[in-house]
Amino acid sequence: MSRNRSSLPGLLTIAVLAIPTFCLFAGCSRKHYRVQADAEAHSLMAQKASHVARPPNVPLLIDVDRRSRMYNPFDPDFQPMPLDDPASNRYMQCVDGRPGYPMWEAAGLTNTAENPDWWQFLPLNEDGVLVLNSESAVRIALLHSPDYQRQIEQLYLSALDVTSQRFQFDTQFFAGSGSAYSTSHTRSGTDPDSSSIPVIGTDASLEKRFATGTDLLVNFANSIVWNLSGPDTTTASTLLDFTLVQPLLRGAGRDRVMELLTLSERRLLANVRNFERFRRGFYLNIVTGRNTDASVSRTGGTFSANTGAFNGFDSGFASVGGGSVPQAGGYFGLLQDQLQIRNLEENIARLGENLVILENTLVELLTTIPDDPEAIIRQRLQIAQARSAMLNSQSQLVTRRVAFQSSVDSFLRDLGLPPYLCVEIRDPALERFELIDRKLRSRREELTQVRVAVGELNVQLLELTQTDLDVATGLPRSKLAWDDPTRELIEQLRQSIGPLSRFTRDVIGDDLTRVAKDLKTLEEQIPERKAQTKSLLALYRNEQEAVCSLLGIETVDESIFDLEPVLELGEKLGEQFEEIGVRLTDYQTSVDQLNDRIEKFLASGPGTEDRVKIAEKIRLEIILASQDLLAELGDDVLALQLIQARARVESLVLPEVEIEPTEALQIARVNRRDWANARAALVDTYRRIEFFADDLESNLDIQFSGGLDRSAVTSLSSDNTTSLRLGLRWDAPITRLQERNTYRQGLIEYEQAKRSYYSFEDDIWQTLRASIRQLQANRVNFELGRQSVRIAASQLELNEDIRSFRDARGLSSGPTAARDTISALSDLLDSQNGLLNIFVNFEVVRRGLDLDLGTMELTPEGLWIDPGPIQPDAMLRLVGTMEGGMIDCGEFIGGDSLCQPKECGITQKLQPVEAIYGTDPFHAAGSIHPIASPNLGNTFNEMEMIYEAEAIPQPQPLPSVDTLPSPNPLPAPEVIYQRDADLDSEMELNSELDLDLNRQLDPDRELDFSDMLENGI
Repeated sequence: MSRNRSSLPGLLTIAVLAIPTFCLFAGCSRKHYRVQADAEAHSLMAQKASHVARPPNVPLLIDVDRRSRMYNPFDPDFQPMPLDDPASNRYMQCVDGRPGYPMWEAAGLTNTAENPDWWQFLPLNEDGVLVLNSESAVRIALLHSPDYQRQIEQLYLSALDVTSQRFQFDTQFFAGSGSAYSTSHTRSGTDPDSSSIPVIGTDASLEKRFATGTDLLVNFANSIVWNLSGPDTTTASTLLDFTLVQPLLRGAGRDRVMELLTLSERRLLANVRNFERFRRGFYLNIVTGRNTDASVSRTGGTFSANTGAFNGFDSGFASVGGGSVPQAGGYFGLLQDQLQIRNLEENIARLGENLVILENTLVELLTTIPDDPEAIIRQRLQIAQARSAMLNSQSQLVTRRVAFQSSVDSFLRDLGLPPYLCVEIRDPALERFELIDRKLRSRREELTQVRVAVGELNVQLLELTQTDLDVATGLPRSKLAWDDPTRELIEQLRQSIGPLSRFTRDVIGDDLTRVAKDLKTLEEQIPERKAQTKSLLALYRNEQEAVCSLLGIETVDESIFDLEPVLELGEKLGEQFEEIGVRLTDYQTSVDQLNDRIEKFLASGPGTEDRVKIAEKIRLEIILASQDLLAELGDDVLALQLIQARARVESLVLPEVEIEPTEALQIARVNRRDWANARAALVDTYRRIEFFADDLESNLDIQFSGGLDRSAVTSLSSDNTTSLRLGLRWDAPITRLQERNTYRQGLIEYEQAKRSYYSFEDDIWQTLRASIRQLQANRVNFELGRQSVRIAASQLELNEDIRSFRDARGLSSGPTAARDTISALSDLLDSQNGLLNIFVNFEVVRRGLDLDLGTMELTPEGLWIDPGPIQPDAMLRLVGTMEGGMIDCGEFIGGDSLCQPKECGITQKLQPVEAIYGTDPFHAAGSIHPIASPNLGNTFNEMEMIYEAEAIPQPQPLPSVDTLPSPNPLPAPEVIYQRDADLDSEMELNSELDLDLNRQLDPDRELDFSDMLENGI
């Protein structure tokens, strides 16, 4: 009974103490840690963004928009489990005969991995169709693209790496508590003995790592023991100790201790730049299909503190494409394909018109007796050829449309959308290359339908006629009875011709106005055309005169530089336009007269019972009159379309881009973010040499430790013990093979990094030269393409003139009429597509050049800001990636975070901006090696450099090998390495004194290599 009473207070004491400590043991909630990580990472991202010239104009946040397909509607810290594969799920419930964790579905289940209602936020029209232009496509991609979100998540993780490294230098606290209860019962003979002892202990410690490599560890421990049976005693023990270790050789110095922190901070800064370049490349990829390979990289996840984690490093040099010129893809590629499909549809419509014309000619031949019996057969052959060409084009159209839909599906995937959405591509960017207005094109299609219907009715009327020989003349004659079938066909003919009156009014009221506007645009563009033609001619002359030209063009048809035909064409088109306007007004009268004649026939009949006269009257007044009217109206509609096409072709101008490769390189050197990162990456590789060399040294550490131990028992005096220890530990560098290999690897990697750096510069050179070369070539090809469109259009006009001439003479179509028209239409289609392709390629390369120069800017919505004409003088004055472009932390968008860096208490050294060249034993001190200039132009005579310091002379042209001074022969390696090591320090001191004396006696004296060897350098 006494045993139970003595145990109860101990159990109550443990319970009371355990309840609050259990809550402390559980730690903070998941949400607390997640929010804390977000706050620190976002603050670091904002901090680095504020330290970048031309900083981001959007907040760098990992949060996903509510409208996005990627949005997670559940609590991220307690979200439902997705549905599992049934067979695999069995192993979560029972594995190897053992029950699994039963609470996997505590938060519920979900059958979707995407936002369930994301589609409600899509900008669909009333028909459920997603209408896309270039801007809306970019906005949707920024909202739904997993690639874009992945990059900002990588940036976020890179910021977390910095927090890990900063934490290594923070004061780290640790604390804990423990309680125990022990009871024992012993029996010695007849005397039982029992004890109940509760124990409560607490411990705390702190660790601190300093930038010098010093490690400090402080421990505190306290325990209280109650004896609840027997004598009522309490024992309290307290222990306080510390240990301080300061390396003197291996592991000492800021170059070693702070390297991982420095590297993580620099990489985060580089990743902010990478993300800004990725944003611009992302826009280009969506709009033009160009993939820049710019991405945020995270080096090895969280960093480790020991050198074993460094088994090779990434280079830090981004790919720049190797000089390739991108073709159109993305949204521009879809627009290009769409317009080419429309051009093909236009070509098919013209082939259909040509077929109708050939069939009408056959109808006219069937109403007469041709002089050549083969005329009708040849005409049928022409029709067969025209029909075959039209069927082939229709087959091509089906293939192109299917390929276009596949491209749309792929583009939707690039946007982060599913391919089952119904999409309409609509953008005015390339409407200028739709040489014939859609409404005017529909007029011709409408007229073609009327001509086909009228032609079929006329053929049926001819089929009702009977042919016999005239006894008086001996010639065949036609007879037609005025009966119900004839009346029905003429009534159908009247209904088919009826819409022509409205048709002519619409052409006069609507289409003539739009064509007049195109002619006005042509007149306004003449000054710009003159300026661009003059500039292009100057470019061509320079290419001819240059020894090593950029394009390599020797000869080209110089008629493209002559604007006189364009000026004459403008006047000619204006005259033709006025004539067509007058004729269209006359057509209204002709259509009304034809309708009156047909209605008169239907109302009162032909006025005779003679079937021969009836056939002749219907042929002349109805069949031929309708055929001629429709043919003339079709010719004028076609002429109006050609006027519009020519006016639009001659009005096209390319954006102005006048820049030399040397200027482009200087602009890129200052403004490209990846170039700044490449320079930083080269320095990172250089710093690694010192980092690895540290491991080659001995271990020599100072160890200082001490402690205070105090114990006290109830009713007894306490015991206090204090101790201090100071020691020195040395470990000989006997085994350093792995460290040696790592150090040698670091040296080799630095040499590789230097080669990668100048290869990176060469790639930029090549890319800029290729882009500028392609832009200049496109300017020449654009004028040649314009000429091709002119010639193809003139072929159509000549074919029409030939047909009209033969029709006036009552002849059939020529033996090659169909082939000539098909060839002319094919040439026009090819020239239209060629001109379109040149412009699209020019625009793709122009936008890519803006990125390659590093001058590309986006709106906060991620849309490109068109810089207009590229002006090298203004771009050379841009702030670039230098320090002057930084903003104050308070101005950072959304940046209420503390993004000001900590002050180090030292003066920051500014990086020099002038060219720096190391000591060259073959040239005078301070001179420049002829091959060191990074700014070689097209020829060696174009070498130039922008120098900020007057002390550095302008480099001279590269001299020949014969004029270079011959270096003094180097001594054999044995001589150098056989020198007594004990004399090195003395020789080094003497050499420094000699050099100082020489500089004092003759400051301008040039030391040759032999002098330097003699001085021990």
